[in-house]
Amino acid sequence: MRTFVFIASFFVLAGFIFSSSAVTRADEGNILVVEAKAESQFPDGIKFSVITSSVDRIDDIRVFFSKVDQHGRSAYRSVEFEAGDPGDNVVGESVLPSGSGGDYYPPGTKIEYSFEVRDKAGAVVRTESKEFVYEDNRFEWLTVVEDLITVYYYGEYVEDRANIVLEAAKQNLQKMVPVLGIAPTEPLRIVSYNNYRHMASALPFRSQAVSEGLQTQGMAFSNERVLLVHGFDPTVTGTVSHEFTHLLVGEAAGSAISQVPSWLNEGLAEYGNIDPTDDYDAALRYGIYTRRIKPLWYLNSFGGTPEDIIIAYGQGRSVVQYMIDTYGEGRMAALFPVLQRTLDIDLALLEVYGLDQFGLDSAWRTFMGLEPLPSPDELETQLGDTSESTAIEDASPEDSGDAPDSFAGTSLPESTPEAEDQVTGDAEDGDEQPVDGSNSPGCSVAASGSGGDPTGIGMLLLLGSPLGLVALPRLRRRWPFR
Repeated sequence: MRTFVFIASFFVLAGFIFSSSAVTRADEGNILVVEAKAESQFPDGIKFSVITSSVDRIDDIRVFFSKVDQHGRSAYRSVEFEAGDPGDNVVGESVLPSGSGGDYYPPGTKIEYSFEVRDKAGAVVRTESKEFVYEDNRFEWLTVVEDLITVYYYGEYVEDRANIVLEAAKQNLQKMVPVLGIAPTEPLRIVSYNNYRHMASALPFRSQAVSEGLQTQGMAFSNERVLLVHGFDPTVTGTVSHEFTHLLVGEAAGSAISQVPSWLNEGLAEYGNIDPTDDYDAALRYGIYTRRIKPLWYLNSFGGTPEDIIIAYGQGRSVVQYMIDTYGEGRMAALFPVLQRTLDIDLALLEVYGLDQFGLDSAWRTFMGLEPLPSPDELETQLGDTSESTAIEDASPEDSGDAPDSFAGTSLPESTPEAEDQVTGDAEDGDEQPVDGSNSPGCSVAASGSGGDPTGIGMLLLLGSPLGLVALPRLRRRWPFR
C-alpha cells in the first residue's frame, strides 16, 4: 500500500474513563457483586477483576466480552479466584492477553463486558454491561473529535498535528462514502503517535520489527474500527487517507471482508488517497515493460519480491481507477452488498459489472493497450506445459524465460494463488495471521539507517518512468512492504 503492508489498547476521552472501576451492585438470591471493572495492562492485555460474595460458597465466575462495534460476537473467560467461606468477599481476576499468546487488540479498541457469578446453591447473577476502551497507558491521551471521527493524541503542542490527521480522515470519508455506498453510524478512531518508537510497541508483534529496512507508518484494523498512525511522518496525510479507506472498505464489505481481494482493497485505498504520488504509475509502467503484470485472479493477496508487490499496487490502483472511470461510482457501491450475499468476488463482479475477474482483467488490458490473457483454465494448462517442458529439456535461461512471459506485459506465476506468500491482506499477530482479512498490512517506509533502498527499486523507477529518478526519494519514504 502506499500506506503499507491482525485487540490491545484503548483510550478514553474527556467524557470517558480509562478504567471502568465504578462499583457495580447486582443482587439476585444470595449473591452480591460489590465491584466489577476492567483495566488496561498495555501491552499485555486487559485485566478484568470482580469482588463478590454470597451466603453460600461461590462456585463459578465468568467474564463475557465483545467488541462494541461487533454486536452479537461475544466470548467469555473463566475468572480465577480463591474460594472463601460463605459470606466472605471473593476477589477474582482474569487477564485477556493481547499479542503473544492471545488475539491482538490495537490501542483504541472498545469492548463491552459483564460478569456472571454462580454459587453452590444454584443462584446466578449477571452484572450490567459496561464499555471500556483499552488504552496505551504509557501516555495521557487527549482527543479532537468531529462527528464519527475521533483522533487520540498526546503531548503539548500536538493538537495542530492531530487536526491535520482529522482533516485527512474527513476528506477521505467525504470522497469514499459515495464510492462504497455506505453511511457510517459507528465511531471511527485514529490513534496518533508522535514517533515510530512509541508506535512500535502498539503494533502486532511481527510488524514491530523492521523488515527489509522498513518501518510501519500506519495500520488499519477494520474489526475494531481503529487506525494507528505515525502522526509526525511527512507522508501522514497520504497514510491516513489510504489506511482510513481500509476501515471504510471493512464497513462496506462487512462479514465478506475476507472475500475482498487485495487488488480491489488496495486499489480502493489508493483511489481514496488524498495525497497520491506517481510512484505506483511508474511501478506499473515498469511492470508492463518487464512483463511482470499478473492476472487479477492471482492477486487475491500480494506476494513475491518487493518489486512484485509495488507493481501489484500500481496495477490495483489502475484497475480500480478504470472501473470507476468506465462504469461510475454507483457500480462500485453496488458491488459490496452483492459480495456480502454471494461471498464470491467473481460472482459479485458478474452480477454488477457483467465481468468476472478474467473479463475485467481482459477489459483493463485492452484499455491499457496490452494483449488479453487466455482463460484461467488455458493459462493453468500452459503453465503446466511450460513447467514440464522446462524440466525435460533443461532449457537455457533465455528459452525458459520466454515461455512464461509470452503474453505482453504479463507474468504467469509458477504457483497457484493459494500457494503465494500472504504478504498483504492481514495484519500479523504473533505467530500467525488472522483469517478474516479484516486488517490492512500497514503503511511502511524506509527505516533510518537501513542502508538504502530495497534491491532493484531504483532500476524499477528508472525503467518505469522518465521521472523515476525524481520519484525515487519519495518511494524510499513510502515503500509499501513490511
